[in-house]
Amino acid sequence: MTTISCTSPAEIKKDLSKLAKELGYTDEEITAGIEYADRAKRRSHPPGEWDKAGRFYAHEQTNSVLCCRNPSRAWPHSQMLTARTAAHCAEVYKADNTTHVRRIGTAYNKLLDGCENDAVVRLLTKGVRMRKAAMKALS
Repeated sequence: MTTISCTSPAEIKKDLSKLAKELGYTDEEITAGIEYADRAKRRSHPPGEWDKAGRFYAHEQTNSVLCCRNPSRAWPHSQMLTARTAAHCAEVYKADNTTHVRRIGTAYNKLLDGCENDAVVRLLTKGVRMRKAAMKALS
């Protein structure tokens, strides 16, 4: 298994992707997980536009965004908050499992915060046998 011993975000992404692929995560789940982590920690923002009343309208029209409340003067950020969730990022990147997206995002944030590699590996190895069996069945 890969150990992650780097400090720059680009190297962490690369090593996390390699580790996650070894554990049976898909490329879509990895990409969505990293985007979810960035959006949740406000390192990136969902695409959208603001109107004159300060309401945010997301450009990514997923089921998550369509099912949330419409922005109003009282609740202007409802679509922005929804566009920062793991479920929304999973829909945007066509990842099948939201739990896997959430795990990748949590692992990425832990690595950026300087958490030990063992804790991240333990987090990502949950359900690894089921993922590998599913991948083998698809092959």
